Amino acid sequence: MEYLGRVIGRSVRHLRFRAFYGMEFQLGEILVIEDEERGRRLLARVIDIEYGADAPGDDWWERTAGNMMQGDGKGGFEMRERERRLFEVGACTPLGFVDGGTFRKPKVLVPHFSKVRRAEEADFAFLTEKMGDIEAGLLRSGDRKVPIRVGISGEAFPHHIGVFATTGMGKSNLMKTLAASAMRCGRYGMLVLDPHGEYFAGAPGCKGLSHVPEAAERMVVFSSRSLPGAHNTIKISAHEIKVEDLLNLQEYSDAQREALHALSAAFGNEWMIQAHTHESEELVEMLHKSFFLESINVIKRRIKRIMDSGKVTRDREVSMTRTVIDALKSAKVVLVDTGSMPEHEELLVSTVLARAVLENYQRVYERPEDFKFLPPALITMEEAQRVLGTSKGTIFSRIAREGRKFKVGLCAISQQPKLIDNQVISQFNTLFILGLADKRDRDILRDASKQDISDLENEIQTLMVGEALVTSPFVPFALPLAVYKFEDYLDEMSASQKGKKQKAGPDKGFY
Repeated sequence: MEYLGRVIGRSVRHLRFRAFYGMEFQLGEILVIEDEERGRRLLARVIDIEYGADAPGDDWWERTAGNMMQGDGKGGFEMRERERRLFEVGACTPLGFVDGGTFRKPKVLVPHFSKVRRAEEADFAFLTEKMGDIEAGLLRSGDRKVPIRVGISGEAFPHHIGVFATTGMGKSNLMKTLAASAMRCGRYGMLVLDPHGEYFAGAPGCKGLSHVPEAAERMVVFSSRSLPGAHNTIKISAHEIKVEDLLNLQEYSDAQREALHALSAAFGNEWMIQAHTHESEELVEMLHKSFFLESINVIKRRIKRIMDSGKVTRDREVSMTRTVIDALKSAKVVLVDTGSMPEHEELLVSTVLARAVLENYQRVYERPEDFKFLPPALITMEEAQRVLGTSKGTIFSRIAREGRKFKVGLCAISQQPKLIDNQVISQFNTLFILGLADKRDRDILRDASKQDISDLENEIQTLMVGEALVTSPFVPFALPLAVYKFEDYLDEMSASQKGKKQKAGPDKGFY
């Protein structure tokens, strides 16, 4: 056990300790303070590091630096008793006591001058039973990886997840890892909406979800472009597009909104087909001349754009939504690659699918015996700020407010949490916070977190690529995480699968 120093005070919520000269410890590192009087340990996180010295006078630092500068080039300046007089001071936030394998929040002080040491794997053993079955990476202490797996429970999917990071800090790597873990687990559904086309095959030099060993059995893929592997074509039926879907995508005047609802009331689920087929003048007559021709013309142009996209069919039997929902109910990962689609088409497909999933799960909710066995589903949305800028209107904000009851969760992925409505972001119980450069973004996540991370500003600012904090009411404190590199995780999955096949022996395939 590496002995670092001793506690020198402050309060039950903020501790300071003096470390030996030359003893290095890091911002964000989790240390152990020994309460030898009561036979327990206090875990504490380093939130700041300061210089310290046993020296007379407030100006000792300046005087000593000046003496050194004068001695430079003249044989140097030798400081006497350097190792006794110089030290570092660590400022810590107490996380909690570990007593007999039980963790509890700190409400009392440790004894004066208690020993401080570096944490070891055994000190975190209590965490293993709290980690969920969807793996994300390894516990991190400073930049040191601790061989304790960190994950979230798939049962927490309906409580919503936020993934926030500046570009290049590892959002895509994290999401691919979570999706691969969901395939490996095989107990939860995940709908991955990929507007950048980077999840299936991966970026150059990286692997994608198609390389996951379980992908052939546990993943269903839809794409708007040709992919180097098995996939289906994105196609939705005009019969399943509702007025609210269009209202989520574009601005309409009050008169145009009323006209859209009138078309829906007049033609039912064929309203888009009728609006596309008939001339504007005919539609004005069919709606009893209640609307101006100009309003109908605007609607016609926008509907024509949708119907001519090639992604919308008139055939009510040709649609991907039923396959998507069936796959989610079978606890599979559904990847919808819209990388080659314009944004308005991508958002339309995403909106229709998300609404269909929520409405289907709502119907199953009315049958308690069936609902009991329905696997939770998570809908992941890249660039989530595009559809979550308000707490009302979009299906995604509706899922954030209502989905928990129906086992439907939302995973919002964004570089700019400040653009997401505060009421919506407050619904995310689990946050993966990677490196964020903007202070406003960090402040918003600090206020939205279900755990107090107000002291972790410095740590968040110093997060490197692939490092994260996980905050959730389902873990005892904000966990520092070293996210698996996706390719390394695939190697582990492949090795594990080979091991299972070897163990199967002659009974392989019996069940």
